[in-house]
Amino acid sequence: MPHVSVIMPCFNAAPFMDRAIGSLRQQSLQDWELLAVDDCSTDDTLARLQEWSRRDPRIRVLQTNENGGPSVARNLGCLKSRGDWLAILDADDAFKPERLAVLSSLGDEHEADLVFDGLIYYDDQGGRETGCSFDETVLSAVTISDLLHAERPGSPLKFGFLKPMMRRSFLAAKDLRYSENLRFAEDFDLYARCLLAGGRAILNRRPYYIYTTQVGQMSGLRSQGTRTRFTPQTRVDIMDGLILDFGPQASGTTMVALRQARAWQVLYAEAHRLGELRRKGQWRQFASLSARHPQALWRFVSRSRWFRAKGGGNNSAAGI
Repeated sequence: MPHVSVIMPCFNAAPFMDRAIGSLRQQSLQDWELLAVDDCSTDDTLARLQEWSRRDPRIRVLQTNENGGPSVARNLGCLKSRGDWLAILDADDAFKPERLAVLSSLGDEHEADLVFDGLIYYDDQGGRETGCSFDETVLSAVTISDLLHAERPGSPLKFGFLKPMMRRSFLAAKDLRYSENLRFAEDFDLYARCLLAGGRAILNRRPYYIYTTQVGQMSGLRSQGTRTRFTPQTRVDIMDGLILDFGPQASGTTMVALRQARAWQVLYAEAHRLGELRRKGQWRQFASLSARHPQALWRFVSRSRWFRAKGGGNNSAAGI
């Protein structure tokens, strides 16, 4: 059996998936399998995946019955996987050559169920790496409080952007999978559920995952592989689900953290709503929401291009 199963959901990924697969084949740890899941692509993604499978028997091609989004594709790959560890590789991203070896070794050494690492930001329109998510390279534990605290306003990075390696036996024992009702923030939801279910997680801040940003930090152009639709209300719904499912057994400290994280998500959703009202010219509704939620108004103003151009606000990688 392979030591690591890599899951790669693909939808119309033909222009960029060769880079992702190439980075996997260059790994220092070669004991892996790739489960490439075609999510009913309308281009030649499937044909190209099948060609890769003929060239490398470690590459297995799966297909969804209908387009269901990344959660459905990832769950299918996880279900068919055989490795000790699961690693998600989005088709427009890539791995550094030592990623699988370093993270699986750390996970085994520290008996962790999730092993996070840092991100290297990549501008696909400019064809270059543009920075990293963390300045430090230390190793630390990750608790549910850490995950939730990263949701605070002004946080330099939300953990939902990270792509930890996960111990397959832990997910199976706890019956955990990606929510197939989500096409946004499904990663954060799964990580939170893993930690709330007792999972042990560590973070190696050294970056090994090359993450294609939605908008290139050098080119200023939107990535050709980005299809995520930003829906901040979804994060409020996720927090409600976590509180409902884990509230009865959660500690008082954890409940405080969950409720605070929910309040932050409401703030983001209301600030986003103010932006929509402004774009539509619905000024009466804009004024009413601003009066009811002045913190959302401040968040909206501080994230505006005008305010940032004047030297104010927060322009972190975390987004709104």
